[in-house]
Amino acid sequence: MKRNATIIVLSAAAILLIAIIFFQDRQEVGSEPGMMAENFTLPMHNQETGELNDYIGDVIILNTWASWCEPCRDEMPDLMRLQEDYETEGLTILTVNMQKLERTLTDAPLFIDELNINLPVFFDENGTVYERYNIIGLPTTYIIARDGTIEHLIRGEVDYEGLESLIEPLL
Repeated sequence: MKRNATIIVLSAAAILLIAIIFFQDRQEVGSEPGMMAENFTLPMHNQETGELNDYIGDVIILNTWASWCEPCRDEMPDLMRLQEDYETEGLTILTVNMQKLERTLTDAPLFIDELNINLPVFFDENGTVYERYNIIGLPTTYIIARDGTIEHLIRGEVDYEGLESLIEPLL
């Protein structure tokens, strides 16, 4: 009887140890620094659809915007210049238009043409990214490491120098 109890206790301890080791390396998926960025698949401006995971392996700046947002307009040239300067080092800047928040469906494409945006643009038509990433104001920017971990969350307008200081250690 004692032998059976010992075997049961040792088996339970072994299972617990295996579970701890197995789950220890898993990161929570979410929208906060330290979490794995949640994947999404959305329509894009210059292609049918795309997904965030297509870009994992690069350092990613994920920027959310709307055409009526003045800070979004103001930061876009810095985002494009940063992409141009750091693309060869493995930086990808992705933008997500909060289509659901636009006044009309033509506002975002007009904004893209007006500013000559050459970055990949996802259209969040149904609020998927808005909800999953807890967007509470625009613009909102995420800096994602090569392994998909969110390193920084910035609410409000960003600029070239501020982003540069955050991405350089990750490149």
